[in-house]
Amino acid sequence: EALGNSYALVMEDVGGISLQQYTRTHALSLVEVLGIAIQMADILEAIFQHHIIHKDIKPANIIIEPKSKRIQLIDFSIASVLSQKTSQKAQSIQTPSGLEGTLAYLSPEQTGRMNRGIDYRTDFYSLGITLYELLTETLPFQATDPMELVHCHIAQMPPSPHEINPNLPAALSNIVLKLMAKNAEDRYQSVLGLKHDLTQCLHQWKETKTIANFELGEKDANGHFLIPEKLYGRQAEVKALLDAFDRVSQSTSHSVLELGLPSDSPSSEGTAQESNQPE
Repeated sequence: EALGNSYALVMEDVGGISLQQYTRTHALSLVEVLGIAIQMADILEAIFQHHIIHKDIKPANIIIEPKSKRIQLIDFSIASVLSQKTSQKAQSIQTPSGLEGTLAYLSPEQTGRMNRGIDYRTDFYSLGITLYELLTETLPFQATDPMELVHCHIAQMPPSPHEINPNLPAALSNIVLKLMAKNAEDRYQSVLGLKHDLTQCLHQWKETKTIANFELGEKDANGHFLIPEKLYGRQAEVKALLDAFDRVSQSTSHSVLELGLPSDSPSSEGTAQESNQPE
């Protein structure tokens, strides 16, 4: 709705409080956490169908109604509408203080330091950290320096949730870690796959109070056309560049030329050739 010179998002008041506030005074059972996770999957499915990514999923942006345990996702102030053609949003490098979102819950690609765009799978990562926090009562990365925290998201693996809380089933820990995979291609690729695994956990726990290990992502199928942001068929060229780098690091001089042909040539593939001439 228009509001003066800006806009306002009008949402239903369910009489709830943020999940962050709620968990300060109420311990969540495993059934309640799974119920929240399944509801979040339904919410993400609804916004993904409209090509929207939230980009700031965290307990402070999840509202829970204490009696019914119904939840809502709020604060779409930095949400993005993705192009239906690319299904991705470009992300530029910024200082940690200038990044969109909350640094503790930010996906590696959302930091702008992964040389790749962001898509709906960035919300899976943030949901993974949220569930990690709900299950262990701690964040996966404890760094306080912003640049160190960015490095943690990009390069460090957190302890498994069931290592911190031995009462957690390993299968549920594996779901959380799959959501938090560094590469978007290694996370869940669809809400359907995520919801299927969460529902299986909930049914097993209600029936037997245990959750047996099972193959994750059995019903996971990517309904989006996404071109992987990685090079294929360039192993020899990459090896030549890395070998040259290793030799340069040992105080020898090398120059590397990348040779290519016009795109309309019968063979347009480039090759890396090395010379011992000093630079």
